[in-house]
Amino acid sequence: MRIACVGTHLAVEFRRMGHEVLDLHPPGGIVDIAALLDARGFAPDLLVQQETLGVRAILAGLENLPCRKALWAIDSHLNMHWHRHYARLFDVVFTPHLSLFQALPPEWRHPHPVRLAMSGHARPWRPHAQRGHDISLVGVLDRHRPLRGWMADLLRERFGVLPRQGVPFAEMLHLYGDTRIIPNESIGFEVNFRLTEGASCGACVLTPDVGPDQDELFDDGREMVVYADGLDLAEKLRFLLRKPDVAERIGRAAWARVQARHLPGHRAATVLAAMGDAPGTAPDTAATGPAGAEALWLTLSHRVRSGGLNMPADTLGAALNALPESPAVVAAWLRAMAEREPARPVRETPGLAALLDRLLATGDHAHDVDLNVAAAGAALTRGDLKAAKPFWYRLHQARGLREPEKPQSVYHACLLWADLLRREGRDAQPGFTYDPQRHCPEAAFEMLVLAQRFGGDDLEWMRGVERLTSRRKALTFIRLGMLARLALEPGAPWRTQAEYGLTSLRAYRVDEGLHELAEAGRRAAAEGRSKAFLRLLDGHGPGGHLRRGLEAPSTPPPAASSAAAPNTEADIAPDATIAPSADDGGRT
Repeated sequence: MRIACVGTHLAVEFRRMGHEVLDLHPPGGIVDIAALLDARGFAPDLLVQQETLGVRAILAGLENLPCRKALWAIDSHLNMHWHRHYARLFDVVFTPHLSLFQALPPEWRHPHPVRLAMSGHARPWRPHAQRGHDISLVGVLDRHRPLRGWMADLLRERFGVLPRQGVPFAEMLHLYGDTRIIPNESIGFEVNFRLTEGASCGACVLTPDVGPDQDELFDDGREMVVYADGLDLAEKLRFLLRKPDVAERIGRAAWARVQARHLPGHRAATVLAAMGDAPGTAPDTAATGPAGAEALWLTLSHRVRSGGLNMPADTLGAALNALPESPAVVAAWLRAMAEREPARPVRETPGLAALLDRLLATGDHAHDVDLNVAAAGAALTRGDLKAAKPFWYRLHQARGLREPEKPQSVYHACLLWADLLRREGRDAQPGFTYDPQRHCPEAAFEMLVLAQRFGGDDLEWMRGVERLTSRRKALTFIRLGMLARLALEPGAPWRTQAEYGLTSLRAYRVDEGLHELAEAGRRAAAEGRSKAFLRLLDGHGPGGHLRRGLEAPSTPPPAASSAAAPNTEADIAPDATIAPSADDGGRT
């Protein structure tokens, strides 16, 4: 086949398989793919684009390209807010984070997602006896990664590990090849590069439990060691240090699996098998024509909103207006208009007011959640409850939902929308830095941030945040702060204190977590609920590490942490992004 590769390291592998390959590495921004191919005189049978961390190229004109198309979306855990639209331009979307695509609301799901993790590296095996480091940690430590800061503190205080930052890639692989055990932490509880990099070098990788996307790569206990929280990490590290033969056996098994199944050649073969081995045999699902133009401009709209792309508002607006009307297009146009001048009342923004009036007069798209959220959000960001209310009621009526509760204030309306969006599975947009002063909310988390702006910081609001964060490990840091506050509320049940302790452990604050769990256990015993407390422990620590941690002699509190403790009084708006901005790469 003739294969056009855009930003992917698989070009060499496709050539080795005998295909004719054009290897393209365009700069970031909007790239006219047809012009690029024409300039090279190349008409591909297959186009494969790999997301390149730090250099985001959006290919314009894919909807008119007469070939099969594949996207390898590496960083979907930070970019799903635009990946969900961009992926529609491709017949198949490959991703390390298949579970995230499968969890999207039905209208945003791609028909052909395929799990494909990042490649490993061909490295020689080196026996552990020849390695100079027991434990190594390489990764960025900054305010965007508080959990990693606490993990680094834990490793330094209990194991003498000094984390390293800014290590060039080749040096990092050399270090991993000279290390027996590599603790891993992932910013969004997702499969990350450190897992395959460490395994490629034959180290025993300890990694958090992030679910099936990781379990498909390596087997727990044989090729990697999965831990539940900071206490479990420390316990398993101590075991592996006492049993170096076990660490070496796991590291060697991981290395062997990388060499057998996770090298670039294996990834290239997976891509070609999923796309079909001959022209015309792959799934024909890429959006074309007007649908493709819509997918492109929705992608660009979200890139503009997230600050990843500069584009004049008039250019974006004109393009959205030129598209056939659909709920997604109208929602994008609503947000674009509303975010131009977010401080002005609805009636002082003629274009926005006219569009809202038309939607109410015609009843167009009344059943669509996203459009009604955009319309209500455009009003709520301005503190305009009157303009927001009709979209709350019309959605319930169009969908035949139960009698809706009446919004009593802007704050109350935000809480109601947050609860509805949570039930719809629209919890949050990892990687998107939501600004309640400027952005229209799209997800439940963003509605809660907006509610806080309008005076919401009471018990009902805190419970709303706690309910939402209980479903998303990526929100652990925010959950920690909310539980700290809820545990201090008069009459707070022992379970709240126990949840605070469990979340502290998940955030690598081991001494604090054990202290809170011990206090919760004493309170449960005083209420005759010891069995319930032990069931809670066993549910979160089926291997018994929580019971063992509570039975062990208490340890002195740790020294001052390099990452700030959760500020239980601060609002959550400044840190409303769930993870580092996608455009910082998110890689380490």
